[in-house]
Amino acid sequence: MDIGGLQGEEMIALENTDTVHNLIVCTLCSCYPWPVLGLPPNWYKAPPYRSRIVREPRKVLAEDFGFVVPDTVEIRVWDSSSELRYWVVPKRPEGTEGMGAFDLAALVTRDSMIGVGPAAAPSS
Repeated sequence: MDIGGLQGEEMIALENTDTVHNLIVCTLCSCYPWPVLGLPPNWYKAPPYRSRIVREPRKVLAEDFGFVVPDTVEIRVWDSSSELRYWVVPKRPEGTEGMGAFDLAALVTRDSMIGVGPAAAPSS
């Protein structure tokens, strides 16, 4: 994808599926995939997010982001570091089967690539 640069030398993309939801945190500081997502949001760097999302990911997603992940879906929390950063490939929204890559990319948000929200729904 020709993505790289400062703090983007080593990145792993994690795919969300019907059975697994991935989300990203940096428990030590605020390591973040800047080349992909731009500047991190303030909440990503905040100690409450960094500590709670590891212990109570389902609860934090629902309470802080209004994003409910069903109990049948496993949540995997990935801890970024200065050597390795992660980003999430969000689950494809329903009703997008006929959409091309350009249209699908417009549905992807920063929050969906951190894992704290879904990709946007397609416009009717």
